Amino acid sequence: MNRPGRPQASVRGARKAWRKGVGAGVLICALVTGCGSGGEEKAVAAKPRPTVTVTATVTATSALLASQVESTVADATGAAKQHGYRVSAHDASEKDASPADDWTVCFEKFGRDSVDFGAVASGAPCPEADGRPIPWPSMPSLVGRTYAGAATAVGKVTDGDVSVKASYKDEGVDGDHDDWKVCFQSPGAGTQVVGDRDVTLWLTEGGCPSAKGTYKDKTNDPDYTPPVAAGSDDSSGSTGSTGTSSSSGGSSSGGAGTTCEIVSNAGNCYNAGQFCRNADVGSSTHAGNGRLIFCRDEGSRNRWNY
Repeated sequence: MNRPGRPQASVRGARKAWRKGVGAGVLICALVTGCGSGGEEKAVAAKPRPTVTVTATVTATSALLASQVESTVADATGAAKQHGYRVSAHDASEKDASPADDWTVCFEKFGRDSVDFGAVASGAPCPEADGRPIPWPSMPSLVGRTYAGAATAVGKVTDGDVSVKASYKDEGVDGDHDDWKVCFQSPGAGTQVVGDRDVTLWLTEGGCPSAKGTYKDKTNDPDYTPPVAAGSDDSSGSTGSTGTSSSSGGSSSGGAGTTCEIVSNAGNCYNAGQFCRNADVGSSTHAGNGRLIFCRDEGSRNRWNY
């Protein structure tokens, strides 16, 4: 439908002219300025930006290490290094010695990537705390116990050897002596036992002597002199009518006026059956009863005999 008063051809021509003008302007704007802020942003976006590099530092954490307490320093050190730890070791006692490879680890202190071992010499007990004295045990009292009981007690304080001796000179410790009684001990009760200390026990099958080295049978003592019966005049074997030896050098008198050429260390006359000294082997003397006796080598011991 045509509107009156405005020709149709004129309107169409005007629209074409406007479109051409707008199109030319848009083209020029795009080529020259980018046509406002939108174009500027696109231009900036097209410009290359600097590259930013971020470096992260990562610290490695050592793998978890099992406790090395009671291990040797050598074993503990090897295990710790395998887990990536830096290792150090020190004397766990109040002293400042340098730990050896065979020392025993008592304490351990871990850092982020390090471990410090506190150790004591092999065989020593650990102190109550790092840097405290070593609590060496004391020797218990063993006198009066059986050998078996004493040996058990000794084993709790030392790994040293236990040797036995007879309490009496004329009693040997042979065969099974577990039930024998301890009469003397070394070291004594209360002595601090440092390291693997050896122990010596003096035993007896019966009652204990008052001192080590005595004789259970007094007649076995070379210095023992048996009592002489009163009025004894047995002088057979002597060379004088009075029973007195013609040899000089007598230093002690026996019964019935007898003179003994050789006497014991205590100054007493010897009698048949007693032990004699090595220096007297082959010699003779008058016994306490006036009879002549001879010192003879009879195997392990020398004895006076007629």
